[in-house]
Amino acid sequence: MKKRTIAALALITPGLAAFLFFNIYPIVYSIYIAFTNAQLGNFPVQTPNAPPLKFVGLENFRWAISDPGFRSAFLWTWIFVATSVTLKVLAGIFLSVLYNSEYVIGKSIYRALLIIPWALPLLFSITVWRFMFDPVFGPVNIILRDLGVSNPPDWMNNPFYGFIALNIIEVWLAYPFMMTVITSALQAVPDILVEAAIIDGANYWQRLTRVVIPIVSKPIAFSTILTSAASFQYFLVPFLYNGTLFEEKFLLLYGYKRAFGASIPSYGRAAAVLFIATIVLAIYMLISMKITKLQEGAS
Repeated sequence: MKKRTIAALALITPGLAAFLFFNIYPIVYSIYIAFTNAQLGNFPVQTPNAPPLKFVGLENFRWAISDPGFRSAFLWTWIFVATSVTLKVLAGIFLSVLYNSEYVIGKSIYRALLIIPWALPLLFSITVWRFMFDPVFGPVNIILRDLGVSNPPDWMNNPFYGFIALNIIEVWLAYPFMMTVITSALQAVPDILVEAAIIDGANYWQRLTRVVIPIVSKPIAFSTILTSAASFQYFLVPFLYNGTLFEEKFLLLYGYKRAFGASIPSYGRAAAVLFIATIVLAIYMLISMKITKLQEGAS
């Protein structure tokens, strides 16, 4: 073996080993746990009164598919993906178009203000939003009472209104990413095409929907796929907002509750739920990439 090859291997081996240990090993180990009866008492340490750790095949997966809580969480997770992603895309397009308008003054200031949600720690943001939606002291319900709503919604304990609140929070957290991607794409739209549409008599809405947006459709599709994957993995926000209320509304939260919220935590069942979520997400990403043809590059 040449010295140059040996030197190259010496340089990449530590990084490759670290990657395999911190990324691949936990994934493989989690898959292994999903096929066992791992629970509190036999994992990670065996206690005298607990059943021994053993391989149970697909038992955990059969349990998950037959459990009404899992089916509810699976359905509501996709409902949240549909609602939140639609709102995020619309908010991103609206703000990007507004930001790129020639009539907007002080764009650098607005851009700095609009990306504030990106800069704030997530824990801080959720804490503030919990206060905003507090049924008694929150500014949202105070404003609603001032507007004449005698019985404003209970955003914290009602599943329907809590779901709406999570959509609002998710839009606020994610629109900076959508706006940044779409804004960059809009700035690359050739002015000559817009000018040609004006000469042809197209109004602003026609120019936007038939010229501008089709040109930037691939960046919009790319950001939509990424943000929909993030919505599918929604965990920390509903957990901190009101984890008990949304236990059967979000798949990862459901898996977490099965692992750490039960009287006897079942790590095998939780790992099976998360493994199913990973497979579903991978299939969704693959199908989305095929449909949007992003792997083929820009057209």
